[in-house]
Amino acid sequence: MHSLKRAVRLSVQWAAGMVAMTIYAIVVIPYSRLDRRRRADRRPRVVWGPIPIVNIHYCSLADRAFGYPSETLVYSVYSINARRNFDRVLDRFARVPLLREVVPFFAFVDAGLRYDIFGFFYDGGLLWATPFWRIELALLRLAGKSIIVYPYGSDARLPSATRARGGWHAYTDVVPGEEDRDETEVQSRMAAFARYANVMLGCADLFEDLPRCDGIMRYAFDDTQWAPIDAPDDGIVRVVHAPNHRHYKGTRFLVDAVDELRREGLPVELILIEGMPTDEAREHYARADIVADQFLIGAYALFAIEGMALGKPVVCYLNERFYAAHPEWGEAPIVSADPDSLKAKLRDLVEDADSRRRLGARGPEYVRKYHSLASVGADLDRWYREAWS
Repeated sequence: MHSLKRAVRLSVQWAAGMVAMTIYAIVVIPYSRLDRRRRADRRPRVVWGPIPIVNIHYCSLADRAFGYPSETLVYSVYSINARRNFDRVLDRFARVPLLREVVPFFAFVDAGLRYDIFGFFYDGGLLWATPFWRIELALLRLAGKSIIVYPYGSDARLPSATRARGGWHAYTDVVPGEEDRDETEVQSRMAAFARYANVMLGCADLFEDLPRCDGIMRYAFDDTQWAPIDAPDDGIVRVVHAPNHRHYKGTRFLVDAVDELRREGLPVELILIEGMPTDEAREHYARADIVADQFLIGAYALFAIEGMALGKPVVCYLNERFYAAHPEWGEAPIVSADPDSLKAKLRDLVEDADSRRRLGARGPEYVRKYHSLASVGADLDRWYREAWS
């Protein structure tokens, strides 16, 4: 039964794909090339998607801050995210079993008529989950579109190369052969983007395995919606951790460290945020004394930025090897801790409220300087000008 369903699904995809490719070649490509000449004096229209990660919401806001018409387009919304963070959500159509196989092809043709610059992750474009994902990139370029791509995680990380570099890393707690992605497929998709993308970016720790790296994307963040807030002064030091992927974030090391500190008599409590809606999670962030990000990967991400924006001290492993790509880290008010040093670093923060306040006070300005919509938007504006010219 499973093989029959798969065969039917692939048949529908191939039929829809062939129709979409024909329409794209006959209609979208000539229209887009003509439209580009006609709109040469206007800002190009940008779309981000279709992986429903909140990062693309902030990228789109950064675009708009610099005058670019920009939208996000996704096929679904993760339970931990708010639907309002995405402009076009096509999940209503995707609920019908066979229709969901057609939705990406409709989105591909429609987007070809609407947008000029396409922002993707290394998974692929709007057709990433279909057999036509590589053809899409070629057709976008034939239509005169520009492609910007940056990573979010395992879409641009090679397990064998990561393990070979040694030290603590993203796959420390992953048994070889049990990775989330097939390494050969990851390499294939990165190679395709190396051929077709106008701008190929790294982000956080994700730049060492790229075939080409034209720059480093700093996480965009709307700091105007986050203000510093004091934790309750009740004698309990709350450590908040959001382990969306425990095996990547080193959650077990944090749990052990806090348990050991509690046995030593320290008034510390660990709060794990898992599978929780954004608004509810944010309430826990506000009550945190310490924000604990990750302890294996070697770079901070959006959770650490949220913590700094709230004026919280952040503990996170920053691998020294990545500093050359991130000169801003020299100013980061982050306590770097790997599994070897985590317990000691946590103890220092739990016992020293003044240190927590000093570190937390530096967070909002750091976020404004390096992650605000204005800061990241300026980088995007530069990359767009290079790609669109």
